[in-house]
Amino acid sequence: MTLMPTFKKNHGFLSAVEAAIRHYHMLDGGDTILVGVSGGPDSVALLYSLVSLAPKWCLRLVVAHLNHQLRGASADQEAAFVGRLSNVLGIPCEIGSRNVAKYGAEQKLSLQEAARIVRYTFYDEVADKYSAGKIALGHHADDNAESILMHLLRGTGPLGLAGIRPVRHGRIIRPLIGLTRKEILAFLKQDGFEYMRDRSNLDTKYLRNRIRHKLLPHLKEGYNPNTVCALNRLASILRDEEDFWDREVRRTLQGLVLDHTPDCLSLKSRGLSSLHPALLRRMVRHAVLSLKGDLRRLGHVHVEAVARLIAAPSPEGRLDLPEGVRVVRDREVVNFLLYPREEDAWFEYHIPRIQTTFIREIGILLKLSVCDGNDVSHPKNYPQTTALFDLAAVTFPLMVRNLRHGDRFKPLGMVGSQKVNTFFINHKVPRSNRLRCPILLSGGKIIWVGGYRIDDSAKITEKTKKVLKAELLPA
Repeated sequence: MTLMPTFKKNHGFLSAVEAAIRHYHMLDGGDTILVGVSGGPDSVALLYSLVSLAPKWCLRLVVAHLNHQLRGASADQEAAFVGRLSNVLGIPCEIGSRNVAKYGAEQKLSLQEAARIVRYTFYDEVADKYSAGKIALGHHADDNAESILMHLLRGTGPLGLAGIRPVRHGRIIRPLIGLTRKEILAFLKQDGFEYMRDRSNLDTKYLRNRIRHKLLPHLKEGYNPNTVCALNRLASILRDEEDFWDREVRRTLQGLVLDHTPDCLSLKSRGLSSLHPALLRRMVRHAVLSLKGDLRRLGHVHVEAVARLIAAPSPEGRLDLPEGVRVVRDREVVNFLLYPREEDAWFEYHIPRIQTTFIREIGILLKLSVCDGNDVSHPKNYPQTTALFDLAAVTFPLMVRNLRHGDRFKPLGMVGSQKVNTFFINHKVPRSNRLRCPILLSGGKIIWVGGYRIDDSAKITEKTKKVLKAELLPA
């Protein structure tokens, strides 16, 4: 066996790799590519293929290998092999080591999920170090077929059946995606290229390995010898379908958005409830994706729960989705929020003097200042985020905090007092805004429900000489 590439017998294999690169627009001439190499047959075949194409495409290659610290001496041998291979080929190589088991335990992740996160993070770090615009991985047609079957058995939707994307985020590329495992092994064997064998790939306690060694062979033998090709064809069709649906969701979303901030997406309730169920499900997934950046742990049961909330006869409701996403229906508005637990959203600040206070939990500045009564105009001439008080009616230190159970105040112009929560309901303040609303107190008494109404006892009058001005400003 040899490490040096000769490529005398595999022009067809290399042509197929280049055809995939061109078809999916994976590369541009002059690209710097990080190649993820485990030492197994797939990644080694990928590396040799890119070495062959490098002169034609003016490519600069960098190899990255991560030891997951899961298989002891075997993992060390693989790292050493990748280092030797890179050295013989004259390619820079970065070999890292991470304790994946420890990371998975800390983050409460499965071993496979923890390994994937740690591995991709390592690849990103190395790619940034070498200014590599692309990360090439060795996934192939059999991997894609296995993934589709895994998703199918778990009850996936069309997105799961679309399989492994040849290009993801314009950065992750998979030049071997159209080639089978059999073709890859033949390529390596004919030219005598060495590679390592990971014996954990034979362990059928893992679902993917059971599919690889039991289910797929059974389907090929008893139902369709071209099962892998058929599943890849299905994935290709559904990727096109998903691209169409993605454009349709974005187009529909434009007409439903009321507000969109980094931690909140507000949509029209009536518009959502009138959508076809298929489009509504995708809209829910897109809303979560736009906030979190991923759909991890969002299952069909969660999407259906949101759909029921939107369609329910009650104008209000709330449910919590995995990983800190909350959906709040408030009459005509459905808010998708990256929302902390209520105990985490609690805040309280004491204000001893005239000053500006940063309320970190809601990202707001409360600015206090004093001016002469003759220098202010009517309160209606100021925005809702500004309040004017008779300084003589205010006692320091002040306190600013969020809503507490049983809070009451006397809204300006009213005869009697009212619960703050009742005030919020009457004025259709969204539930998502209530806990974040800063409430200003003087002498233990509420004088301002920030951004909405002051207490009647602290209002300015014709006799007011000095005015306390309070402003809520974005930090």
